[in-house]
Amino acid sequence: MLKTKTHKYTLGQIFAGSGLITIDELNEALEIQKSTDQKLGQILLSMDSITPEELILALKYQELDEE
Repeated sequence: MLKTKTHKYTLGQIFAGSGLITIDELNEALEIQKSTDQKLGQILLSMDSITPEELILALKYQELDEE
């Protein structure tokens, strides 16, 4: 059985909470995610809402937050 990780903060919370994206951008990305099953980070990158570096930092933050 495949086990998925749960994080204290979602990428959406990290990006919107830090002001890197707006709530409208987050909502748009989440709507796209529902119909495509793409990961949120990839969608935000394709929307030019975040940079690859910002995505890497947010993912690292999620990992650190688990410990």
